[in-house]
Amino acid sequence: MRHIKIVALFLVFLFIAKDIVAQEQNYRFHKVFFYSFTKYIEWPEDKKKGDFVIAVMGDSEIIPLLKEMAEIKKVGDRNIKVVQLEEIKKGEYFHILFVPAEQNQNFSAIKSALNNEPCLLVTESDGMARNGSMINFKDVEGKLRFEVNTNKLESSGLKMSQELTRFGEEIN
Repeated sequence: MRHIKIVALFLVFLFIAKDIVAQEQNYRFHKVFFYSFTKYIEWPEDKKKGDFVIAVMGDSEIIPLLKEMAEIKKVGDRNIKVVQLEEIKKGEYFHILFVPAEQNQNFSAIKSALNNEPCLLVTESDGMARNGSMINFKDVEGKLRFEVNTNKLESSGLKMSQELTRFGEEIN
């Protein structure tokens, strides 16, 4: 009986560990895209000073990966700073805001709190690009792809290189 409990516990651990590793692996590709976005999107002049800030809503497995990237990469000559948010406070500014799927129930409030600031709003759930996200990650036959809502992106004051739409699917 004791052996059955140990085997069952081991199997549960393997199942959980597999999901954690799969999500982290998936976010490893997200990290590469995030850095690429800094090259294909231009922020207004007044947002080109100080640290380049990437914010993540809630507790997500992507945070340590983005921090790892921030230690070795820069946006031009600017350092990258990664912050975790529970809410958006008035007066805070982020160059990129990532809203993980677990935060979808708060998406309308998050979108409103940004108040059309030139902040690249990035999500990872079906339909979010049509719902106001600027870039939405999606899985296409096991490969990470993204949608770009060009109207929303440009109406916020960000400028996008046409190269970006070559890599992603344009949504209007």
